[in-house]
Amino acid sequence: MIKSVAVGGKAEQPEPFDYFLASMPLCAAFYMRKFCQQRYIYTDGLKVVQNNENISEDDNYNKKMTLEVTLPVGFPKKYNKAILAAANTSTVKKVTQALPEFEISITET
Repeated sequence: MIKSVAVGGKAEQPEPFDYFLASMPLCAAFYMRKFCQQRYIYTDGLKVVQNNENISEDDNYNKKMTLEVTLPVGFPKKYNKAILAAANTSTVKKVTQALPEFEISITET
């Protein structure tokens, strides 16, 4: 059984929150790749790195997520703004920014 570091685990696997954080750059990269494929632009070398920082010292959940995009060699400069716009269409980003409501309940069997 894999245990979280918070309950004595050894960080052998990503924590559940790590998977959530990874969903943002993965989703943005998906839309950037789609943008490139539609224009027959080579994507080898396209790279997305996410940096996360706490905005507030009092609130560990108030984060700023920054994506840094490295474009492939030879990427047409005329598409620089457009590929960033494609990244901004990320569904994960849109849902997160909309502040979704959560409800947890027990279902009787």
